[in-house]
Amino acid sequence: MSVPIGTPGKLADFLARAREFRRRYQGPEGLFWIRRVNHPMGAMLALPLLPTRVTPNAVTVAGLLVHLLGALIVALASPPASLLVMLAVLIIWQLAFSLDCADGQLARARGQASAFGAWFDQLVDVVSHAAVYTSLSLFLVRALDPDAGTAVVVAATAITLSLLQTFSTWQRAELIGRERPVGERPSPQLLLLYASRHLLDYGWFLFAASVLLLWPPGLFAFLIFSGLLQGLYVAAQILLSWRGRDTNGSRAGE
Repeated sequence: MSVPIGTPGKLADFLARAREFRRRYQGPEGLFWIRRVNHPMGAMLALPLLPTRVTPNAVTVAGLLVHLLGALIVALASPPASLLVMLAVLIIWQLAFSLDCADGQLARARGQASAFGAWFDQLVDVVSHAAVYTSLSLFLVRALDPDAGTAVVVAATAITLSLLQTFSTWQRAELIGRERPVGERPSPQLLLLYASRHLLDYGWFLFAASVLLLWPPGLFAFLIFSGLLQGLYVAAQILLSWRGRDTNGSRAGE
């Protein structure tokens, strides 16, 4: 028997209703961190909004504003960040990404999911990701004190990473999440790509980047690693998609 949704109660009852709400409305299965942290937090944020007039798009905007708040703190912080600043950014960015999960859950729960809402959510993702990466690059420029040319490269790399992050996230379901014909086993390459996607979890990225504000050289290395991983992932997506197209073309000719 399902747990009733939308009625107030004690903490245990609320958590039970939030779990049921998430089970019904979280959408496609998420990655390791988002499934265990941000989707549950999103459900706890969306559930109390269900009987209110707050719209899913308003939740999307709220998530953007919280993202920008965290980015502003990072951009103004003196490196290395203090423990207090690190904890504040960690909590703020996890809250922001959880709001990004909550808007979709709220829309599905109300039957308000729409093409415009999906487009608006993607647009906000671009802005919020760019703000996060730009703030991290500003923080690193102050921490590492590079020359002007290196600073420009760091900033340009940050924007490129932001674009790769959003592109790979949007294309993941299209290129490796689609249903396969009954009886067809996925290739080892596809299984490896499917497993490696957990390393690109944006919730995990925000957590790790927040903690590494305490150690700027480690943050710099982490951003380089993330960039290489994003690039390899997108290249693998393109390669597998290309090979899949050739395979389908060969089958069509049989």
